[in-house]
Amino acid sequence: MQTLSRAIGVLMMIPVLAFSQQPEAKEKMRTVNVRGEGMIAVSPDQVRLSVQVNTQAQTASAAMRSASGKTQEILSLLKSMGVEEKNIQTSRVNVSPTYDYSKQIQPPPIVGYHASNELSILFKAKLMEKVGEFMDKAVTAGATNFGALQYEASRHRELEREALTKAAADARARAEVLAKELGATVGQVHTISESVSSGGPAPIMRTMAMDASAAAPVMSGELTIRADVNVVFELK
Repeated sequence: MQTLSRAIGVLMMIPVLAFSQQPEAKEKMRTVNVRGEGMIAVSPDQVRLSVQVNTQAQTASAAMRSASGKTQEILSLLKSMGVEEKNIQTSRVNVSPTYDYSKQIQPPPIVGYHASNELSILFKAKLMEKVGEFMDKAVTAGATNFGALQYEASRHRELEREALTKAAADARARAEVLAKELGATVGQVHTISESVSSGGPAPIMRTMAMDASAAAPVMSGELTIRADVNVVFELK
């Protein structure tokens, strides 16, 4: 009986000892979550343009020959204007049959073939001034469609980093203002996330319906590179 009582006493002590050995709960870390932004405005120093040639013929080979001939004229035009070959890329070549759906015949008969070539061109630095002239002369050479003018900065990566630096400084400044008003100080960074975007002039779309006698005016405007960061700082 004495042995049983002693065992029960030991068992009753175990939860007490286990509880007393648990570490004290850590104090919850105080943080402040802020958003910072940075913007860089620059004039673009290069522009991308796509130009398309479309032709129709009775056979696929004839349609391709016609499209290739007109494309070669455009390439010669670009060379004469000083555009380097490395800045010209063939982005699409396509040939497809043309069907006559008016006769209600299944399958519809093939009445010809359509061929198209598309070039992507990068105009750098001073050549940007010749974009309007090129577009007008390209129509005479056989171009049928132009894509949107895409203005760029050749230093885009460097400018992105500058915008991020501004955004990070803005985030810390905001955190310090909040911390000061609440009687705290800003500590280490807990988490951080970022995003970068750029915007510029509205795209300009052109088709073959233009006056080839006068160069189309093209304005480059200004590019804006924006960085946003979300930072969680520890408060002390």
